[in-house]
Amino acid sequence: MPNGKPAGVRCIQLTDDNRCAIFGRPERPSVCSSLRAEPMMCGTGRMHALAWLAQLETATASR
Repeated sequence: MPNGKPAGVRCIQLTDDNRCAIFGRPERPSVCSSLRAEPMMCGTGRMHALAWLAQLETATASR
């Protein structure tokens, strides 16, 4: 996404199973590569992690 990914917009690089299609490739944005999951973010599993990411999206959305 040349101008960045707006909050609330699905990344165009996500596959149908929500994996990054460009993981490990040089064109992957640095913001994605720098995100480091921590226990607090991942919690008890997938649903907790997705809720955490949704909160980040909301917190960084343009108003």
